[in-house]
Amino acid sequence: MDDFLELLKRITPEVIEIFERRYDILKNVKYHQPIGRRMLSEKLKLSERIVRNEVDILRSLGLLTITDNGTILTNEGEDLLEKLSNIVYDIKVLEALRQTVKDILGAKDLFIVPGDADTNPYVLKELGIVASKVVLSLLPNVKIIAVTGGQTVKEVVDNFPTCFFKDILVVPARGGIGQEVEKQANTLAANLAKKLGGRYKLLHLPDTMDEEVYKLIVKKEDVQDVLNDINNADMLIFGIGNAIEMAKRRKFNQQMIEKLSQVGAIGEIFGYYFDKEGNIVYSTTTVGIKLEKIKNIKYMIGVAGGAHKAEAILSLNGIKHNAIFVIDEGIARRILSIKG
Repeated sequence: MDDFLELLKRITPEVIEIFERRYDILKNVKYHQPIGRRMLSEKLKLSERIVRNEVDILRSLGLLTITDNGTILTNEGEDLLEKLSNIVYDIKVLEALRQTVKDILGAKDLFIVPGDADTNPYVLKELGIVASKVVLSLLPNVKIIAVTGGQTVKEVVDNFPTCFFKDILVVPARGGIGQEVEKQANTLAANLAKKLGGRYKLLHLPDTMDEEVYKLIVKKEDVQDVLNDINNADMLIFGIGNAIEMAKRRKFNQQMIEKLSQVGAIGEIFGYYFDKEGNIVYSTTTVGIKLEKIKNIKYMIGVAGGAHKAEAILSLNGIKHNAIFVIDEGIARRILSIKG
């Protein structure tokens, strides 16, 4: 199969290009159906003329159908997409890339999803599907799961199958951040627990607070109870942030954001900001999991999408060796270009 694909790329490279374009169209339709051609064009960053021609071809092949509300996949299109996944993985030579990037990171394990979430929004959903399968495979050895907030972790929870693990406890790894309740750790912990048929506890506190307030709050018995469970988690599912993006989400003032840039902050997890050497250059008074505790966690599942997250992942020197990363092709190729 590999030799055949290599020959195909050499003698008819345009076939591979057409294949990948049509695959992207089918994927986008799957996750946004019913979708109009103009919206599809915007998501694919292709001209409407090209999209119209490709949609017409895919419709003639019985893979798409046009309704009054927009384009949708046919049952045959759904079935074909399922079968195409492994072929796309082979065409992009992602297994070799996976092993190389895993070695660069020194990670416990690594999974790569085709595409780049920076340019193809549906890739985040694919990350969620793959990450949920990774999590599910490890659950027999887990009693407590801690989850952070954010869109990527939300995709993991949204794509998690309903199952039965009544003895598992799910807790938020940190307090709330931002205004979008559906993406906060409390919400995601509760939703994941419901899908597992398990239990959950919540942490009704903001992610950051003044030092004096923090010292008073953490003495409360109910807070101590949740923090104890968080710090004894067997599994941590977490997103990985770009330092400046996360500072803005936390409503840092411009002076603080400029300071983070000056000290070279690149990556962020759990309120800790890292430079490219992996040094902690700033940390917030965060309610939730502490960096010194994560070395005791059996399974750390880091999920991230978009090439711009590559530097952030590389900055996590202290935890990379103990983490299982689920990333997209954009991040993997960016890491290879930096370290290859």
